[in-house]
Amino acid sequence: MHTRSIRTRVLSAALAVLALSACEGGGGAGPAKQAPQDSSPVVAVINDRNLTANEVKAKLDEQPLFVRNRYATLEKKKEFVDNLVRFELLVQEARRQGLEDDPEIKATVEKVMVQKLLRKQQEAAAGKLDEPELRKYFEEHQSEFVRPERVRVSHIFLEAPQADAGKRAQARTAATKLLADLKGKEAGPTKSAFELAASEQSQDPVSKSSGGDLGFRSREELTQSWGTALAEAAFGLKTPADIGQVVETEKGFHLVKLQSRQVGMDLSFEQARPRIEARLLGERRSKAMEGFIDGLRTKAKIEVKDAALEQVKIEGADTKAAEPAMAPTAQP
Repeated sequence: MHTRSIRTRVLSAALAVLALSACEGGGGAGPAKQAPQDSSPVVAVINDRNLTANEVKAKLDEQPLFVRNRYATLEKKKEFVDNLVRFELLVQEARRQGLEDDPEIKATVEKVMVQKLLRKQQEAAAGKLDEPELRKYFEEHQSEFVRPERVRVSHIFLEAPQADAGKRAQARTAATKLLADLKGKEAGPTKSAFELAASEQSQDPVSKSSGGDLGFRSREELTQSWGTALAEAAFGLKTPADIGQVVETEKGFHLVKLQSRQVGMDLSFEQARPRIEARLLGERRSKAMEGFIDGLRTKAKIEVKDAALEQVKIEGADTKAAEPAMAPTAQP
């Protein structure tokens, strides 16, 4: 157990540098090979490994600015180099123990190589977006950047045409009584009393089945569907769960409850530009990557052996749950 514990600690410490050195062929504090073009002064010697000024600077440059500021003096720089020396010693010991051939190391190297390959391909594919392309996207996707404020409300509709004075009087009385009843109930523990009443009493066949929910609507959309009075009442509600006063329209009487509100947005092209660039570059990179992988598939010889794959056991998986259901047997 003691040997395995030491091996694990050394593996963990050296893993990243070994992986990167295998992928990049040099650089940093860990690799055994020197980049031939690095002629900067040698800062430290660790066995047969020279640590150069350029390498130390590169490692310092990787740190956030507030961390770099700590190493302004010679004494602090020596502390930083001492950490690099300690790390290099671990790397050398990992190599001495043959951990470069460890399956974990090899698997990590492959992952790092693939990540670097993907970054390389994506950077090559990204290119530069031109102004007409950005503006075209902005114009064709206005709803992403310009939209009015919207509210989501539920309503209870009691139909009463203006021509029928008697029915309107009855509907007004019923709406006033129902409003008082619902406000009393929702002030207590019954927070969904409005939705229940809508499903039972509302005369709007479209929203009745969903508890009176009209979904998110702009002021203009509510006006077109139910009139200005209802739109003004809906947008006048400030807090979710608020229930407004009885609203009278040409079609009848409404009770309105606010569910939620969406803030409006009106971005200019310049304000939307960073978002558009990120979206289009992401799409371009994704498309290029799929094409790159498809090209590799075309040139490669690939064969998947179902029989062997079938034998791969997944620990803890419920194989019965994954099996397709049997068709029912026909009864005689």
